[in-house]
Amino acid sequence: MSEKTPASDEEPFLLTILPFAGLFLLLVLALVWRLFPEQTSPEASAVNAAIQQVVDRWQGAQERTIPIEPGRDFSRGPEDAPITIVEFSDFECPYCREAAFGVHKILEQYEGKVRVVFKNFPLDQACNETLPKPLHTYACDAALIATCAGVQSEDLFWRAHDAMFNGSKLTGDRLKALPAELGLDREALDACLASDDARERVREDITLARELGISGTPVFFANGRRLTDYRIPALDAVIEHILADSPTAAP
Repeated sequence: MSEKTPASDEEPFLLTILPFAGLFLLLVLALVWRLFPEQTSPEASAVNAAIQQVVDRWQGAQERTIPIEPGRDFSRGPEDAPITIVEFSDFECPYCREAAFGVHKILEQYEGKVRVVFKNFPLDQACNETLPKPLHTYACDAALIATCAGVQSEDLFWRAHDAMFNGSKLTGDRLKALPAELGLDREALDACLASDDARERVREDITLARELGISGTPVFFANGRRLTDYRIPALDAVIEHILADSPTAAP
């Protein structure tokens, strides 16, 4: 995607208010739908149909066994949660940044009922040799730094994860500043990055992703079945469907 440049002095102001305007419109539509559910607009019907299609496709997808190893894989949420979401992601992918913030909201909304497991799939030929062309220059380095931060503690992995997805773009300078910002043990980090252990972990994730038919990011699996959409409404709909079908999982 090409980078945007400011067209006028007014554009920063418009960009600032645009998300709030969109949120206000969604709130108004939600209120109208609650007051007049029988008068659903064609647009709302189309959205509902698309979300239902995501649920139907998830339900019809092949259930895959995705290995999750405590101590190796980094996760948020209880291990015994009724719903396990496995996320394949790339720290330099803008859509993965959007998905990461969505996961935060999902974990808050369904506290105790959802576990999210992170897997690497960097779109970078430096460690993902099967890519047909170079895409993300810093994705492999980012995956290695996050993995090595996680070797020091799982909390440090998630702090690195959140820090890398903050901001508009991941850069080499951002990665250089990150260890000091997170308070990482620099000697331990350098030793980890110099060893083959972290690189092998990332390669194992890449191999698994390829076996599952993944070619881009982000990709989510909910209880072993692949979702066709990574956005919050899709995740929310599938989670609600699982909870509704599982009496022990429902509130």
